[in-house]
This record gives sequence, C-alpha cells and structure tokens, in this order.
Amino acid sequence: MSTRHCNQFESCVRLPLLGTVLFTLVFLLGCATLPPANPNNPVAVVAVLPMVNNTNDLDGPVFVRTAVNEMVPDRYYETISIEQIDQVLKDSMGITLGGQLDFTNPGTGAPSPQEIGKLLGVDGLFYGTLVEFKQVITGFYNSKKVKARFKLINAKTGEIMWENEAEESRSEVNLSISGAAEAAIKKVVGTAVTKAFKANPLKSETNSMISKLKKTIPSGPAIKR
Repeated sequence: MSTRHCNQFESCVRLPLLGTVLFTLVFLLGCATLPPANPNNPVAVVAVLPMVNNTNDLDGPVFVRTAVNEMVPDRYYETISIEQIDQVLKDSMGITLGGQLDFTNPGTGAPSPQEIGKLLGVDGLFYGTLVEFKQVITGFYNSKKVKARFKLINAKTGEIMWENEAEESRSEVNLSISGAAEAAIKKVVGTAVTKAFKANPLKSETNSMISKLKKTIPSGPAIKR
C-alpha cells in the first residue's frame, strides 16, 4: 500500500516539475535570441533620424520611427528624444524631412553623418526608409503591409555598422457576404478611431517588422552618460 502511494506522489510531483523545466527552457531560449551588451562598441548614444518616405502615407514614417526609437534601448543604446532631434535639425539646418538627410544622393545637399552627429551630440545615427505602409480593405479581400529598411552609422567615422530590411504583411479572404460586410464595417470604425486618436492603423504589423530588425541590430555598450 505504501509503495503505491509513493508512486502516485512521485507522478504528481514529476508532472509539474517537468512543466516548470520546459517553461524555463523555452523562456531562456527566447531570451537567448538577443545577444548581451557589447562594452567594446564605441557607439553608446544614438539618434533615430526622420525617415525617407517612399509611400503615400504621411503618418507612416512617424509611426515606424517612433516604434524604432522605443525599441533601440533594448539593444543597449541610449537615445535622445525625437522632439529634440527634430527641433535641432530644424533650427540649425532647416531640415524637416527625412529626404533631406539622404547623403548618398548628391542632389539633396544633405549634411554628412559626422556633421549631424556633432550637431546632435551623439555617437551613432539610425537612418531609415519607409518602403511600404498600406492597407487594402475591400471586405472580400483585406491586406496590411509594412516594409522598411534601416542602417546604423558611426557618427564619428561615417562607417555603416549595420543595415537591414524587414517587412510584415497579413491578408485574409472573405468568401461570405456577411464576413465581407463585417470587415467593411470594421474598416470604417477603425479608420475613425485611428484618426481621432492619431493611432497607428498598422500597429501589429509595425511591431512585428521591428521585432525582426531588433534581432539583427548589433549590441550597444549599455553605457549611460
């Protein structure tokens, strides 16, 4: 009788312990996807600059840039506020658009990364281009897509330390009239809400895209000024 009770007890204990071990392993593996801080990285403080906009959406660059600025500290960099960046660029250089920062295009007369870095007092600069930011909701066919590319430049040397492109898209097809009608209603309501509160209509896609970029960004030194 005592042996039977012991086995039952052991089984009851093993199952929760096994679940705990598996959960811990999954958690640790998830954390391991991002490397630790790199104290040898000379770039500690960065600025996420206004983006070049290759879309027809005027708010898209603002939404994506803001999300990137919020993500960058997770990669062990210190950032300065977007408001501060925009104010300094406007007052000192008359720059208000990302296209004016495209130093790779001689026709823009854009300042060099070294000039901007010195002006802003930062070690690195994130340059970004919004390639796609769109949603198509007809009721029967609905799609959302965000695509952008970024690069991190050493503001002291002009060296490109990292660059990558990522995208996130979702689509669905409604074969029923009721499903299409429901999607159309959601579009009307959703558009009204996002305009009223200036919310990102593609927030989920934006965050997923940025998560992909985040995994590839080299680690900063985690040094605060």
